[in-house]
Amino acid sequence: MAEIAQHVRALREGDDAAKYQAARALVGLACYGGANKVAVAVAGGIPPLVELLRDGGADAKVEAALALGYLAYKNNANRVRIAEAGGIPPLVDLLRDGSAEAKTLAAWALRNLASDNADNQVLIAVGFEAFVQLARRGSVAFQGRSLVSNAALLAKRKAALVVAALLRDSVPGFKSAPHDIKAVIGAYL
Repeated sequence: MAEIAQHVRALREGDDAAKYQAARALVGLACYGGANKVAVAVAGGIPPLVELLRDGGADAKVEAALALGYLAYKNNANRVRIAEAGGIPPLVDLLRDGSAEAKTLAAWALRNLASDNADNQVLIAVGFEAFVQLARRGSVAFQGRSLVSNAALLAKRKAALVVAALLRDSVPGFKSAPHDIKAVIGAYL
């Protein structure tokens, strides 16, 4: 679609106001169906949205988070594309440091990214305690907001391995033999 290509071009080449307007327009297009979500991804819209999420102004970050949330909603290919473009860390940053509206939209986008995607569920777990939460309960809450719920066993196992690796790297004398890792993981499950 020519309209989507114009908005993606504005995200890449426009000034701050043009980038904000382009992100806002992509929100409107992405919320109305799967074909638009695919078209935004094919046009290369995900990387500049992630870049806007990192470097844009406060209002632009909100629009970028909302657009990424819609693009990830019920679209596993876009979930993968957003993660590969590096979209998860700036969403987590927005969840920590953004306005109340930004935090709400970042949490929603992260939930959409985590849905049925074990790799993203593990990437979203922020900090040691979040990995422990994911390994133990299959869920992650951050500042009272649910980021991952009902994670699959695969995500729980990956999180437990991350806990073991973090302990191995931070505890002097900790061995990484399978029985040692199993013992550590067992303590956190």
